[in-house]
Amino acid sequence: MTTEPSAVGGVLAAAPGPAATTTSAAASPTGSAATSVTGGRRRTRRGGRPTRQEAAQLDQDVREQALALFLEHGYEGTSMDAIAQAAGTTKASLYARFPSKEAVFVAVFTWAVGRADWPTAEPDPPDLDDLAGALTAIAQAAARRALDPAMVKVSRIAIAQAQRFPDLARQMQAASTGVRWPRRRLVADLLRRHAATGAIVINEEDDPESLADLFLGMVSAAPARLASYGIYRYPAEQERYTQAAVRLFLRSLRPD
Repeated sequence: MTTEPSAVGGVLAAAPGPAATTTSAAASPTGSAATSVTGGRRRTRRGGRPTRQEAAQLDQDVREQALALFLEHGYEGTSMDAIAQAAGTTKASLYARFPSKEAVFVAVFTWAVGRADWPTAEPDPPDLDDLAGALTAIAQAAARRALDPAMVKVSRIAIAQAQRFPDLARQMQAASTGVRWPRRRLVADLLRRHAATGAIVINEEDDPESLADLFLGMVSAAPARLASYGIYRYPAEQERYTQAAVRLFLRSLRPD
């Protein structure tokens, strides 16, 4: 186990920075063109009233660039000026969308954790006929998302700002249901499927959803909590942990 930001291939390495690029040309006054750089692509905005498509793209750019800035510089180190400049818009346009930096921060963080494609895309469902294999694949995907450097940064910043934003954790929890619930439902359906064949036994006082929560907490929430303190397992060690968690979970469900 290491306290370095990440460990790759058994060799300690620094965690990568935010995926989004925050460099942009300076925002210009209303009525002139502004330029933003997103994902390496330079985009010039024309002056005048934006089209619906341009407005939607600007909303996306604001969120992506604000997220990148918050992850790189933290809440205190990020300004509305910097967000507007990175997104290639004006402060007036930014304030028309968000009344304050606090509003941007809450909106961006809840938006990020609710995305199934961030920080990495969710994999296709595993083979449900293979109980152990499916649980292993689900556990690996859950841990991979939880331990992604960007997700760890989000958790750390949210914890650091908990007193300033007491409802942020609840809002982020609610926003992430779109990602967590499909995985939770997948585990619960998997358990029902194999309980129907007699391969496992679910006690009357238990229910598949609660068991799914316990399983996902073991394989992803526990490693994520360590990561929030800067403690990471080497990849091989993390894989052994995942396999042990799957075996332990299955043993608790096997018929006597």
